[in-house]
Amino acid sequence: MKMKMLGCGLFSVFLVACGAEGDQAEGDPGSTEAIDVEVTMPEEMDTGEHMLETQVTQEDEAVTDADEVVFEVWEDGSKEDSDMIEQEAENDGVYSAEYTFEEDGIYLVQPHVTARGMHSMPVHHIIVGDVDQEDIDAFDEDAIDLESDFMDDHDHDDH
Repeated sequence: MKMKMLGCGLFSVFLVACGAEGDQAEGDPGSTEAIDVEVTMPEEMDTGEHMLETQVTQEDEAVTDADEVVFEVWEDGSKEDSDMIEQEAENDGVYSAEYTFEEDGIYLVQPHVTARGMHSMPVHHIIVGDVDQEDIDAFDEDAIDLESDFMDDHDHDDH
């Protein structure tokens, strides 16, 4: 009886090992470490055309093979009117797209990144143009961090 159970156990280990090897052969990099998505834009800028940028890494290595990178941009308090901009370029793990900020205000940029079987979408705020200090002081960054953590179930680093 013990030999039968040992044999079944070894057979199960063999099947699991073969399955893992097969996944890696299909393009899965094999790492279980979460991807890290960091918005690399300044927190203040003038109105006009700018590059939306985010750097994607895994285990401190550039991720150059993301399946999808879409930037969501909205003015604070108007998420329902957000713009979705698909990534236009990738350079050593930095994904970018052009965007024009037409009006002064506090904007939020949220890259939606899918890479290596994971999804991450941190939120970054940007003060565009001439914004009253009173509005800046009233901006609730903690609510944005909670929103990012709530929506992002694969990357729990605060950005």
